[in-house]
Amino acid sequence: MSFAELLVSFIGRTVEVYFTNNPPIIGELISVESCYFTVQINNTYYYSPPVVVTIVVDQIDYIRVVA
Repeated sequence: MSFAELLVSFIGRTVEVYFTNNPPIIGELISVESCYFTVQINNTYYYSPPVVVTIVVDQIDYIRVVA
């Protein structure tokens, strides 16, 4: 089973994506491809819509599935 195949089973759940030198990204896993995945995060401003972030798999340290 590849990493992408494993991650597909968590689409729609909340994940925390951790990097070496950047703060974690916390949001809902939207889609998964072989080299990247997308996470919908809420902006810090209450009046702005959620943002979809594309993350390249090679740039992460690990992912934690929260809910």
